[in-house]
Amino acid sequence: MRRTIAVLMAILLLALASCSDSSSNDVPEVLKLGVPPGEADPTMMEGVEAVGVLIEEATGIPVEVTETSDYLGIVEAMRSELLDVALFSPMPTVLAESVADTETLAVVLGAPYTSNIICHPDAEVTELADVADHSMAFVDPGSTSGNFIPRLMLQEAGVDLDSLNSTFAGGHDVAAIGVQRGSTDCAAVASLLLPMLVDSGTISDSDFEVIAESDTLPISLTVIARGGLSDEITEQITDHLIETQAPSLLELSRGAEIVAADDADWTLFYDAAEELDIELEDVE
Repeated sequence: MRRTIAVLMAILLLALASCSDSSSNDVPEVLKLGVPPGEADPTMMEGVEAVGVLIEEATGIPVEVTETSDYLGIVEAMRSELLDVALFSPMPTVLAESVADTETLAVVLGAPYTSNIICHPDAEVTELADVADHSMAFVDPGSTSGNFIPRLMLQEAGVDLDSLNSTFAGGHDVAAIGVQRGSTDCAAVASLLLPMLVDSGTISDSDFEVIAESDTLPISLTVIARGGLSDEITEQITDHLIETQAPSLLELSRGAEIVAADDADWTLFYDAAEELDIELEDVE
């Protein structure tokens, strides 16, 4: 975990160094909207496109949706001005704001959003502490429900994360399929995605058992902007999403309310960073 976080911080620090001289006055001809792997599922892309339409309505600028390979790719793409706005996960939002020139515009609250740890029935895992003796797939180094929160759950159950036989699957669906096929005994998966995977026939209820579920996460999705993007544009996006309560964004994240970043409770995520020994103050 410490090596993973070190890599994360190193990349974000490069982003900070490269963006430090940017001014908030850039008005691109096309706004590029980035989508990380947890949201880049084909069944969800219609909702993402609808969010793009809302942003276009707010700014009057055409929006182009771009799928990315991982959360770190979002920050790197923003550093290079290849992306302007992105749908993001709350935990990497905290990290990116700590060390990189990103701005959180709005957040979605109220989703029945948890992190689940699932295991194959044949693995005979009955409690979280048992995962220490099995293989475990996390989703992505920057994923909230697919990495940070499940790691915290395992650590609190007494599992030594440094000695855990673990890997990154790259996506929530891939992690769940890994359990189905037996390539990993256990995996972390966002609760909202499990029923979607079952309903689509990707996996079945008999392929897994939910061993543990986190408390409901207070923030399900964030909308962030790169440094240097025009203040007028970021204000237009923020105001429009909050004033209209963007139905497509709420539906996409199963949320109940869209608020400004300062009106959200980030305590859980800062507490998780502290418990996982991520020293945010050392990289600010």
